Amino acid sequence: MLIYFNRDTRLAVHSYRIAFEDAYQRIVIDMAVIGTQCLSLVRSFVRISFGILLLAVLVGCETTTQLTDDEKAQQRKAELAHKEDYLERIQSVEEACYETLHILGETVAEYNEKEARGYSGAVFATKRFYPMEIEEVVDSSFLGDFVAVRYIVEGSPADRGGLLLGDRLLLINGQKVPKGERATSFIADRLRKLWRLDEANQLLVVRNGEELVLEIEAEESVHYSVIVTPFLTDGIYAEGKTLYFSLKTMEGLEGNEFDYLCAFALVQNVMKHAKMKEQNAFFGGMLDMAAMIYGVNTAGIFGNMGRNAHETGFLIESDLLALYSLARAGFDISGYPDFWEANLNDGDKGIDRQSQKRLDAMRQIVAEIETKRLNGEPIYPTEYLAGDWSLEDLELDG
Repeated sequence: MLIYFNRDTRLAVHSYRIAFEDAYQRIVIDMAVIGTQCLSLVRSFVRISFGILLLAVLVGCETTTQLTDDEKAQQRKAELAHKEDYLERIQSVEEACYETLHILGETVAEYNEKEARGYSGAVFATKRFYPMEIEEVVDSSFLGDFVAVRYIVEGSPADRGGLLLGDRLLLINGQKVPKGERATSFIADRLRKLWRLDEANQLLVVRNGEELVLEIEAEESVHYSVIVTPFLTDGIYAEGKTLYFSLKTMEGLEGNEFDYLCAFALVQNVMKHAKMKEQNAFFGGMLDMAAMIYGVNTAGIFGNMGRNAHETGFLIESDLLALYSLARAGFDISGYPDFWEANLNDGDKGIDRQSQKRLDAMRQIVAEIETKRLNGEPIYPTEYLAGDWSLEDLELDG
């Protein structure tokens, strides 16, 4: 049965789609931050519950052991040291990500000109970028419920312009910088759009209690906020405006593997994969709703199909552009397919058919790049971005 919608219905659906996409983009920015904080709350709840249980057991005993003041002080010192070490681990991975993304940003700017922005090389953050369980040590640093400089890439425009760690941002090009919960979403979305390329950027900052005006000449590049979190148990999540990296995953990488995963995440944001997947899911969901009107319960099958549509194509495109950006930036890409093969291998089950397609594509792309290098040709996916070549042109089995 074919279902037809009249003009008013189509307009309503279009309006709903626009509103849905806008709401989705607003909500998803803080999801991993909120997830990190929720995970921290769960951990705190578990610890409190365990503590209450332990206290009940101790109360039921005839004797209890009381800690001396010295022992309490030592315990407190050990707890703080553990939290400080945890924060240092997160920030160490953050800095490594920003250094790699700094190198790759310029190489991918031409892949999607709409994503190219003014880039300063300064990393801004609030305390909400970190798990609540270490809020105490984050608060003791220069981070709080305001936008402050967390890191500066050496040799970047911000470095040359005199911006320093801990500088608190009040104004950028006349735009007031928010505080509190809004500061986090401001950093992830609004801030990167305020940097100008055609003139010096005016920044009003607070440093050691004094207000200073700085001028910074931005460079064209692609850049996003980075959140390193234990909330992600494995891998990365590129939602369009922020890049989320698993602390566990990133700490376990060696050599170029770290750069490979950074590039893979970066190009997914540049090419807006998350948005396209949600659009596919939205239209699939509309089919589910239409079927429901006619009394057919699809159990959300069309929405799920839309969400997973072209998944392998998205992944292969990410690999293709990641490999080109890595090669252009001077990274050794020869180990890229082997890195992914090790991660896609599901033990006794081996590698599934779609993953094998992806691996075959990687090796063909690596060979293509090497051929261009030997022939003295530009290391750039000209044919693919111009539409003269597509993923279907790869010689993949099945």
